[in-house]
Amino acid sequence: MARASQLSGINISNDLDEEISEIQVTSVISNKYAGVESPGFGWLATGWNYATDLRYVDTTVSDESLGNWFSRELFTGTQMIKAGERGHIECQPWFNEKYRHYWMFKCNIVGKRFKINKNNAQCNLWDVDASSAPSFVLHNVEGSTVRLTMIMNSGNDYFTMVEY
Repeated sequence: MARASQLSGINISNDLDEEISEIQVTSVISNKYAGVESPGFGWLATGWNYATDLRYVDTTVSDESLGNWFSRELFTGTQMIKAGERGHIECQPWFNEKYRHYWMFKCNIVGKRFKINKNNAQCNLWDVDASSAPSFVLHNVEGSTVRLTMIMNSGNDYFTMVEY
């Protein structure tokens, strides 16, 4: 699989009332196709792809065959980000829009470890995301539930964070 494009870092926004630290981002290019754009069967082929490829992708497994991925990169943010402030992780994650993209985000919130509530948080990247720096925003919803919103040029997704 050819590595098609790269991001230009990751922006982290802390919209919580507490500081965050020890940030770790895992970026995974899976071996599952994102879709097929063909003139005759484009959306039908994409729907078929998603409905029939049920292999589980695991961002936490270090063996690519067990994790069902081609590429897995880990990036860490060493700075502490105070409540209401922003930070940036200098990195250049690879992606290929032809393959589904999965993420894991972990951090420390006032001495407690938090991570995305599943090991296969899917947020695909497209060529329009090349050379951009997506924003990962931590905020509270419904009281004390921590949510991570990923904002890319190509679209947004959000995931619940859990203490572990």
